[in-house]
Amino acid sequence: MTVAARFLLLVMATVLVQPAIADVYKCTDSNGEVVFQGDPCRAGTEVKLDIRFAEQQQQSVEQLVTGSWCEIGTSTVASGNVQQDSALRKTWVFTERQMVQQISQGQREDTFRYPIRQSPGSFVVDHPAFGSGQVSWQVRTLTDSQLVISAYGGFTHLTAGDCDLVMASTQN
Repeated sequence: MTVAARFLLLVMATVLVQPAIADVYKCTDSNGEVVFQGDPCRAGTEVKLDIRFAEQQQQSVEQLVTGSWCEIGTSTVASGNVQQDSALRKTWVFTERQMVQQISQGQREDTFRYPIRQSPGSFVVDHPAFGSGQVSWQVRTLTDSQLVISAYGGFTHLTAGDCDLVMASTQN
């Protein structure tokens, strides 16, 4: 068999072999029972799952992330239990082309500035500390008071405002 014929067979096999990805829906009925199924839910609440990357919210995020946000904690699923680190405060400040993280732990305070590229529903942080030089974040929830973003298979939960102000208002 000639090299050209082998190459042609390789190309055809690559085109014909498509990954099998099916839609998966997490349905919760009025009794609180959860069922995972391949068809959309008939009643109750529905979350469409992307089995390649945890839970996906049904609504799309159509605006850019802006303003100051206080990190509440992280979770393994978008609506799961949030693990908080009370010793560490992180304020994320977004503009269209820059993200600033202000991190406070005890007496130590650090500020990091990252160039970002935003589009509705996602943003990419450019920084050599992230291995490949960039991290792509997906915006899962964005309201006036809540922001949930995901990268690396985990979810980061934030609330609107500067952490110093948010923490002070929750303590009073």
